Amino acid sequence: MKTIKKNRNKTWGRSFAVLLVMLFPLMESQAQLNPMSSVYFHNQYLTNPAMAGLQQRVHMNAGVRQQFSTMPGLPLTQFVTVDYGFAEKTGIGLQVTNDKAGLLKRTRAAVSYAYHLPLNADSRHFSFGFSVSLADDDINLAALRGDDGDQDVYNVNLRKTYLDADFGVAYRTDRLQIQGAMTNMKRLLKKDNHDVADLPLFYSAISYRIPASFAVLEPKVVYRGVRGFRNLLDAGVNVEFNSPTVNKVNALILYHSAKSLTLGVGINWNNRLAINTMYTTNTSPLQGYTSGDYELGISYSIFNK
Repeated sequence: MKTIKKNRNKTWGRSFAVLLVMLFPLMESQAQLNPMSSVYFHNQYLTNPAMAGLQQRVHMNAGVRQQFSTMPGLPLTQFVTVDYGFAEKTGIGLQVTNDKAGLLKRTRAAVSYAYHLPLNADSRHFSFGFSVSLADDDINLAALRGDDGDQDVYNVNLRKTYLDADFGVAYRTDRLQIQGAMTNMKRLLKKDNHDVADLPLFYSAISYRIPASFAVLEPKVVYRGVRGFRNLLDAGVNVEFNSPTVNKVNALILYHSAKSLTLGVGINWNNRLAINTMYTTNTSPLQGYTSGDYELGISYSIFNK
């Protein structure tokens, strides 16, 4: 009986591991269809290394996003970024992201360098940046119900940490911002053993700040690519309300061509501490399973110049 039970556990563990490997790109791709909402207005460095160190200060960000549902093992994304600009032209950055979906997790760390070339005295800049990253995929054996010694499960965790790179550019004025980035550039090499369907391919965006009597409006259009899907379009506006104090309140709305909507509100205290909350409805195929994604982002700046 013990032998039969052990064989059942081993078979179940092998089948479950294979199923996880097959489903991981799908679960990850749903997250990539709607990336962290912070990338649009609050933390653009997350998706474009050219946006690192735009100001001469240490800018720290942290955020978390999770689907709202009672189902176990739902996707969870966390990030921490730090960037710093010095000498008015150079910026550096560090970012760490952690994605979990079921028993699978992906951890990625990247270091970035950006150069901001001033074009004239009207605050016009051309920026370019480069990131080098390390990423690792694993199965959480502690939460596995089955034979954690199964060879198929073990092989997943034997996959090596892999090196990758991102490159980005941006043109900025006091009001206009145009940017583009190529991500996961290792996919361009033939010897890429981590060629999965959910990789972001490129990111491009254009936005324009419009001062008004009650607020500053910033409409934005984003066009981006994710491997395995048709290119995606995001369009929306961030509204930063005028305030008689140094504290500012903002609200945003974005429509995604993946048939989802993002809504958000936030507050910025003295241009130093900011808290932003956002909610994204699920893409249409998943709307019957969960209530969407909730995201919380916090940023803090020190050594402001």
